[in-house]
Amino acid sequence: MTDTHDDARPALEQALDRAAAAETLLVALDFDGTLAPFTADPGDSRALPEAQTALEQLLGLDRTYVAVISGRPMHFLRAVVDPDGRMLLSGSHGAELHLDALGGAAADSELRLSPAQQDLLGRATELVEAQVARYPGSRLELKPTGAAFHTRTMTDQASSARAEQEMIEAFEQLDGLKVTPGQHVVESSVHSATKGEGITAFMQATGAEVTLFAGDDVTDENAMRELGPDDLGIKVGNGESAAAHRVASPAELAGVLARLAELRSTALS
Repeated sequence: MTDTHDDARPALEQALDRAAAAETLLVALDFDGTLAPFTADPGDSRALPEAQTALEQLLGLDRTYVAVISGRPMHFLRAVVDPDGRMLLSGSHGAELHLDALGGAAADSELRLSPAQQDLLGRATELVEAQVARYPGSRLELKPTGAAFHTRTMTDQASSARAEQEMIEAFEQLDGLKVTPGQHVVESSVHSATKGEGITAFMQATGAEVTLFAGDDVTDENAMRELGPDDLGIKVGNGESAAAHRVASPAELAGVLARLAELRSTALS
């Protein structure tokens, strides 16, 4: 007999129920704009307390893995996101992997740039430095594989949009440089890895029956597209997405993670 009450529940709640009952569950998340609200200084970003608590609860459950897949460099993720070394981490948009949480033979992938890539990174950095000098309020972020041009703290939206478009065009003049526009940021990378490669590595390494992935940015869509029919994708905020579900903000996602931790704990008891 069909339970009409269950059928009337929101689709996301039903999907969480199914994920919580999985034999092996992987919960993978972007960081900025997903676990952590955006801040004027990216170095100040931290996961919301409710989200952090939910992740800690999930990490304490059997056959449950937590991963963070971010454009942030690995040293930031280790120091700020996972100081206890219990999570799976992918930094620099999939170019860096940290698998020590699995134990055994798992280890970090060592990121090495060729001399040509190092030269290309230097040229990209010089382009961003020049653009920052032209547009007050913008800033440069250096990463292991690229240079990012941030406009979030610029006060004039028209100038911000113009600066971003100019940055894209300047980056595109450099052969071999990957250019990825985001929300108030234009990222460049001398490495071709994507967040899709990061989540694929984690799905394979954990053997997860179900994977949940949540992200807010264009770069997160590479991971969304790797999800299978039994997996759960959640888009945070506005914009087109391959995700089947959507929440409005990191605060709302924190509530979703708390609910998942509760459901998973019950399912495993």
